[in-house]
Amino acid sequence: MSTEEPMSVEDRVRTATRVGATLVRDIRPLAEPERVRLGRRPAPAARRWGAWGVPLAAAAAVVLVAVGLVAVRHLGATGPAAPRPVASSASVPRYYAVLDETGAGVTVSGTLIVGDDLTGKTVAIVSAPPGMHFARVQGSAGDRTFVVMATPKGASMPPETWYLLRIAPGTAHPYQLSKLAIKLPDSSPDGLAYALSPDDGQLAIESLNNPPSSGITLGIYSVSSGARLHAWTTSQDITQGPADDTISWLADGRQLAFSDVPPGAAHGSSLKYQVRALDVTGPGTDLMAASHPLLTVKSPASSPSNCWMMVAAPDGGTVICATQYAFLGGGVGTKAGCANGGLGFTAYSAATDKPVRVLYQYRGACSNGLSYVLWTDSSATSIIGLTEIDVSNEGGKQAAQLGVITDGHIRLLKLPKSMSPVFDVTAAF
Repeated sequence: MSTEEPMSVEDRVRTATRVGATLVRDIRPLAEPERVRLGRRPAPAARRWGAWGVPLAAAAAVVLVAVGLVAVRHLGATGPAAPRPVASSASVPRYYAVLDETGAGVTVSGTLIVGDDLTGKTVAIVSAPPGMHFARVQGSAGDRTFVVMATPKGASMPPETWYLLRIAPGTAHPYQLSKLAIKLPDSSPDGLAYALSPDDGQLAIESLNNPPSSGITLGIYSVSSGARLHAWTTSQDITQGPADDTISWLADGRQLAFSDVPPGAAHGSSLKYQVRALDVTGPGTDLMAASHPLLTVKSPASSPSNCWMMVAAPDGGTVICATQYAFLGGGVGTKAGCANGGLGFTAYSAATDKPVRVLYQYRGACSNGLSYVLWTDSSATSIIGLTEIDVSNEGGKQAAQLGVITDGHIRLLKLPKSMSPVFDVTAAF
């Protein structure tokens, strides 16, 4: 049963803005290939974690300014010669939703904290419906809508239920939580990763088939009705490997980017990682035949640092590699190796499969670590990144930092002091 309240004036303005942006894209479509959030941003599960933004052409920025000086936070230049935009507080999502895991060990408590990352203030505390606990949360193209996945209390397996969370900071009703009618089929019941489309109308869900040996299904579901609109399957288990599973929408709302570990790529002397793009408006049901590689990255298996999470920026031209350090190699590296760039974020060109810039490197000491992308702007000029160190808790030094990354620097965000020292990607923007 929905607890949704009538849309506020502010929400109506945001909706109208999205419609205007869509019209601009219809007039001047982006060049292929194009992209997804996980995102929010990307993204990103506990081996099911994950993560994604909406790029517009420079002409779209002019139109939007002319019709009201409406700030669209995912605006980005698409021309190769355009100067890199300077990130501002207005271009980065202001509001976040994070699961409070305090005192809950590996099982989340089910309480969702909605907060303001500029002021550090809590907007709302959202409790899970009776008999359920929240397990994951993902953001959308705007910072006022989130999708929360819940499971029955005491259950570590499906069935999963999805809820749409809309927030209205500063109002008498700061949030609205609505249950979605989406139900995964019995043939593919275990949700691994999911992402909300740029127009908030469709939810893409990657799920594990039953039995698991029969592979993966990627389905598109209507947010309003819960109906499955299209589905693609593959017998290849694209989620089994050394990288985290991610799916995200490209800015045009027609393409999904998803991570893939090709057969045999996780073994031998070299590791291979892929991000593939799928046209959700195209024909066919074979996931691999209907998609094409957006980026392929190879890394020596002996390297203590390689890609752990790969997220396509909304323009489809850039893919961010967030690395792990020594986590896959027994869990113990050298503190000097960690401080020497073993843990960080690198932007790759989808056109060349080559790194184009280092976004950020963690310079502290650690025995091992993981990094995640929780949000990216149109072309990965600015991202919100998470680094976790000493993930195996060697010596009780487990810790994490979460912040906005621009030009090699990180601005730590203001999060509740009750937060667990390791977030495990239970934060969304």
